[in-house]
Amino acid sequence: MNRRMPHPAAGLAAAGLALALALAGCTATPPPTPPSPSTPSPTALSVDQVSKKIADAAFPTGSIAHTDGTIDAIDKTAVTIDVVALEALPDSTMLELRIATASGKEERITSFQFAVAPFHDTRNIGLVDTASGKTYRPYTYQNARDADGQNTGCLCDGLPDSADGTGILVSMIMPPLPDGTDAVDVTIPGMTTMKAVPVSRDAAR
Repeated sequence: MNRRMPHPAAGLAAAGLALALALAGCTATPPPTPPSPSTPSPTALSVDQVSKKIADAAFPTGSIAHTDGTIDAIDKTAVTIDVVALEALPDSTMLELRIATASGKEERITSFQFAVAPFHDTRNIGLVDTASGKTYRPYTYQNARDADGQNTGCLCDGLPDSADGTGILVSMIMPPLPDGTDAVDVTIPGMTTMKAVPVSRDAAR
């Protein structure tokens, strides 16, 4: 069963797109006239074919780095964790992990282990710049009405109730890494640290 967790960066992009569409709706420029119906091209894909292509491309199977350990859910669940993306962006760093059960069966993984109670997210996962010794963690923010800090938000995914052998994806947005940093250690509570994980940078920067 392939299940993809919401992507924080994608959520921000979607919010920006929604705002742009809302503003566009306030202009006086009429929308373009849709083209008249025509016979589909012989090479056109059906809706089912397009859906299959998206589904097949949605779940990465590669691995940049790998670790394993246990998640302290209701029972201790043995898992494997792979880094599938670690990208340095102009104003942030995006980390994406795949978490799968070692048994291949569906088992519970929801836990406070990667965060702090009462949160079931991934805010305590870190990127360690070994040159400076600094650890970078996902951005968190406090809501204006949250005086006691019990509902602090995080630009990171939460852990779902369960995972299986295919795995689930969790993503997080962290502060930008220093220029020239081409590898970091990835630390995950309860797991063996992944050393010298390569950082991807946009070649155009």
